[in-house]
Amino acid sequence: MAPRSIGSALIGLAALLALSLLLGLPAIPGDMLTPDHRGPVLELSVLFAAALLLPRRPGKVAIWTLSIFCWLILLLRLADLVSILTAGRLFEPAFDPALVPALWDVLARGPGGLLVGAALLAALTGLLCLCRWLMGLMLRASPPALPTLVILALLTLLTMQPLTHGPIGVLWDQGKRWQAAAQLEAGMAEALSHDPAASLPDDQIFAALRGRPLILAWVESYGQSALTDPRQAGPVGDRLRAMQRSLTEAGFHIRSGLVESPVIGGRSWLAHGTLRAGIRQDQPLAQRMVLAAGRCGLVCALHRAGWRTQAAMPGLTLPWLEGPAWGFDKVLNRPTFAYAGPSYGWSPMPDQAMLASLSPDWSGPRPLYLEIVLTSSHAPWSPLPAWKPYSQGLIDGSAYAEDDLTTDYTDMAAAYGRSLDYSLRALGDWVMQEVPEDALIIILGDHPALDWISSGQGDRVPIHILSRDASLLDRLAGLDLTQGMLPAATAKPLPMWEVFPELLARFGPVPLQSPPIHADMHEKAGEAGP
Repeated sequence: MAPRSIGSALIGLAALLALSLLLGLPAIPGDMLTPDHRGPVLELSVLFAAALLLPRRPGKVAIWTLSIFCWLILLLRLADLVSILTAGRLFEPAFDPALVPALWDVLARGPGGLLVGAALLAALTGLLCLCRWLMGLMLRASPPALPTLVILALLTLLTMQPLTHGPIGVLWDQGKRWQAAAQLEAGMAEALSHDPAASLPDDQIFAALRGRPLILAWVESYGQSALTDPRQAGPVGDRLRAMQRSLTEAGFHIRSGLVESPVIGGRSWLAHGTLRAGIRQDQPLAQRMVLAAGRCGLVCALHRAGWRTQAAMPGLTLPWLEGPAWGFDKVLNRPTFAYAGPSYGWSPMPDQAMLASLSPDWSGPRPLYLEIVLTSSHAPWSPLPAWKPYSQGLIDGSAYAEDDLTTDYTDMAAAYGRSLDYSLRALGDWVMQEVPEDALIIILGDHPALDWISSGQGDRVPIHILSRDASLLDRLAGLDLTQGMLPAATAKPLPMWEVFPELLARFGPVPLQSPPIHADMHEKAGEAGP
């Protein structure tokens, strides 16, 4: 071939390989540029061969159409990659688009939210232009057909990517995920047919807790990795030990263990709903089905048994329409707090200020169930509020007027540990100072942090159960729990969707009549390090 023909062939083949790298992008970062990723995608080889055999090269309309198709396939590939990095699972086309508003909320609350949005739009436009450029180079190349076809055939036969990497494989896989979504609906219908509280008389529901305040405190992004990852275990472990000393001196008995969260890296509301309903909810559709069926679970059961039900949700900037559906009498969202200080990353107010603002009526005619969400440990963990003395200025936010709000994302894993240290410290102080002596307190992580922060250590989150009445915690015998604030690293996790049925059974009739759900598990004594 003449030098010009050789150059044209090389340009077409190079464009083919570059476009194949984009379309075959693996979901696992470590699989990039491996032998299975470096070769041509079969569909592109066929397209290139067809273009070589055509009497005329494809026109602009055909090239743009094919480019947009390749761009959409690339977006699906990128969606898998982002989902793996942030949620530890592949992209779910039937569910994940509904999460876009929540994702935008996180981005918009962070520094430069609009700038991030503009950069994202520019990146998507740039990828489309890149696909168009490579497609044009490939289909407009004019090398001699026969030699180029021979080279293309050899290249494809020897180095071709697996068929699952091509556009047809991607679309086939997405179709199977849509089928799985339909199966989820069927599984949810079956789960909703079983309600552990429905057949219980009102006076048997949580009979062992009659008259006691009950507090459930969610700690954002509090996963087991915070106790085991060297980047966080130091400050978090020290904080838990300090809490254990002060709480024990104040007369508290403590049991700690692990719970299996339905989500990783985000979507906290699904974890919260999973515990309340006693049904696994790892997709928004599952939660919508739960609420549509009127399955409010824990909160409604407590309401039936005589508790007042209240939620403190400072992360909610708008009215919480689902609050009454979950059974809450009262919901405190961000506008109901007097705090007028700065936000910290996604968190609209520091946990210390939020807890200082709470003024529950513990002595009302009925006991109080209070559900709290601590937001200072929510990503991106920078900036973090400084610890303040308990004096004026917490509730209205004036104590934070001079805080340094500079963001620093150079070591987010360490910042994550410091945020948990802060949230746990604020919660521990509040329990010591404000909570009535007869209360039962459950502290629980909602989900682990992003995989690259939590070192991919799974879906386990710590749970701590506190009471000054040792006999209440004795009712938890049989669960894999440890005395103190530090759960055993090898503890068998209780699925979050089984927490409500467990609580219902163990704190139900007096004396305990229902056998433990996990009767094969044995309680561990002693303290385990992080």
